[in-house]
Formats: sequence, C-alpha cells, structure tokens
Amino acid sequence: MGMRKTVALAVVLLLGCICLAEFVFAAGSKRMVFRKHVVIDKEGFGYEAFRLMVPEGWRFQGGISWNFNCVPPASFTAFTITSPDGGSVMEQLRHIDLFWSDDPNLRMSYAQAGMEIIPPAGAVDFLRNFFIPRFRPNASGLSVMDTQTLPELAQQTAEMAQYQMNVFGQISPFQFPFEIRADAARIKMEYSKGGRKIVEDATVSITYMIAYMQSMYGGSVSGITWIPIVSTFQAPGDEINEKIKIFKIITDSRKDNPVWAENCIKLAATVTRDRLRNQRAIFDRMQKAGRTQSEIGDMIMDSYQKRNDAYDRIFDNYSEAIRGVDSYVDPINDWKVELPTGYNNAWTNGNDYVFSDDPGFNPNVGSNLNWEQMSRQR
Repeated sequence: MGMRKTVALAVVLLLGCICLAEFVFAAGSKRMVFRKHVVIDKEGFGYEAFRLMVPEGWRFQGGISWNFNCVPPASFTAFTITSPDGGSVMEQLRHIDLFWSDDPNLRMSYAQAGMEIIPPAGAVDFLRNFFIPRFRPNASGLSVMDTQTLPELAQQTAEMAQYQMNVFGQISPFQFPFEIRADAARIKMEYSKGGRKIVEDATVSITYMIAYMQSMYGGSVSGITWIPIVSTFQAPGDEINEKIKIFKIITDSRKDNPVWAENCIKLAATVTRDRLRNQRAIFDRMQKAGRTQSEIGDMIMDSYQKRNDAYDRIFDNYSEAIRGVDSYVDPINDWKVELPTGYNNAWTNGNDYVFSDDPGFNPNVGSNLNWEQMSRQR
C-alpha cells in the first residue's frame, strides 16, 4: 500500500503542474503600461517557470511553491494580480488533491497520504457545489448568471495529462492499468462586496486518472485521482467591460516554460522509481535535473499553445468588450504579444514595448534607446 501512496502523490504532482519590461500603450489621451513579470521557481529548480504581463500599479503576489514533506515532492502554482484599488483581481488557485474509491480501505490509505476524499464531480457541479461554498462563502447575495461547458479546454487538458503520464511511465512504469479523462467549465457570478456589485468569472479544468488496482483481498478495485485547477477574474460590475481587456492581455501574454514542467514530471518519476525518502537525496536529484537541458519536442510546445488558446476563448463571452485582437511578434525576445484591435504601431527595445494607434508615432524620436518596430501577424 505504501507504493500506491507514493504513486498517488506522484500523480497529484503531474496533474497539478503547470526582469521587468514596460509595455506602454500610447493611444491618444489613453496610456496603459504593462510590465513583463517572470516567475522563477526559487524553491526548486531555480529557473523560470512561466512569464506574463502585469499592468503598471497592479500587484502580483504568489508564484511557485513546493511541499518537500511528501514523496515525491509536490509543486504548486498559485498567484493573484490585483488592481491598485483592490477592486479587480485575476487569480490562479493552488490545485486541489482529491481522491475517491468504493473501497473503504483504499479511501483510508489515500486520506493518510494527505488527499481529500470526495466523490468525483463534473466541472459545472464542482464550481457550483465545491468552489463557491469553499472559496466564496461570504459573498453576499451571490447568484449564478451563466455556466458553460468548455469541451476544447477539456480536450487539451486530457492530452496534456496523457503526455505527462507517458513521460512519467518511461522512467517509472506504472504497475496497473489506468485511463485519463478531463472536463472543463466556467461559471459567471454576481455578488456584493464592500457595498459594490462584483462580477466574477471562474474557470476550472479537471483531470481524472482512473486507476485499476489489485485489492488486498483479491480481485480488482478502482481509484479516481481528480485534480481541479481553478482560475478566476473579477471586477466591479460597472467596470467589467473595461477590465476584460486587461484580463485578456494578461491571459494571452502567459508563456509557460515546458522545460520546467517536464523536469517536475521527471523528478517525480525518478523519486518514485528509486523510492527516495531522504530530502537531501531528493534535492540533489532536483539540482541535477535543473542543470540538465531537456529537449522538448514540438508536440508538447504545441500542446501548451493549444491549451492557452482554449483559455483565451473564454473571453469570447465578452466579445463586445474585446472587439478582436491583433498579434505582434517581438523579434528580440521571440515573444508573441496580443492586443485589442487598433494598436497598429508597435515597437520594442528588447525591454520596453510601446503600442500606439498614431501611424506617425516613433519612439526613437527624442530617445537615446534603439527601438525596433514589431511586425503584426497576418
């Protein structure tokens, strides 16, 4: 049963994984500044896990954390991006480790391994019956305005999880058959906070691993490890259309480092295979993995892009506020930047990014920096 616990925690780790530069929007009298925020895995591998853009004056809190008390060690991504007045927030919540089996002994074993024992639910039911009561218990007068299943995001979630399991199994082969499923949905809510009406949109992607194991009493028994990952954005009701543009730019700008994600998988598999328990030995393996350049294939890179695209389409529900986007390519940092349509003049010096709807705008005029014009993808 101890090996099952180790594998269970490894599965949780797999399914849960996931310098400043100015971005200046100079559009007539409007001016918005974004800063590129790079999230470093300081507790673990010591290099970039992901990056995104944060509006000037907004506060980024959180990042990557690790639990080295479980075997294998588990990584968590959780952060908030909050407006200066605190009224608008974009958040990714730490993933939740859940398990269920009809076998009471198996439930007890996994509970001892630190997992919550809850029967699996679909994405919409999870948001209604788990997310709202647990994470918004004090929301006054909360009402659900809309729900929507997200089959494209569910498909991308399942494909990503299957890839992770394949990488894990190449190092530490599974001793039981299993299957991967996924579901995804969003829910739009309205409630009062501090005397203001708040609109919040929450999205969850859930990965389910159904394992078919040998029972200690003979025969087979199934266990379901299911991992919900929730991200949300909220703003006062009279500001939501304005803030949607900002939330979309943040979402579109996120770029995950697949090397970091794959090394998390390989570390979990190695610790499981070698049955490492000593934290020093585990940390040594982590440092070795951090120094090794992994070769990431086109398939996993494409999977990350498709997953990001699936998240992006959540904003289609607010099409009146978006009015389309244009993609620009940063030739220095090889980073795609997406903006609401209309900013047809884009420049970068490698650190700062300037966008304007003025066709005559040129930041080289009166500047001692070397600016290069960015091309728009057609």
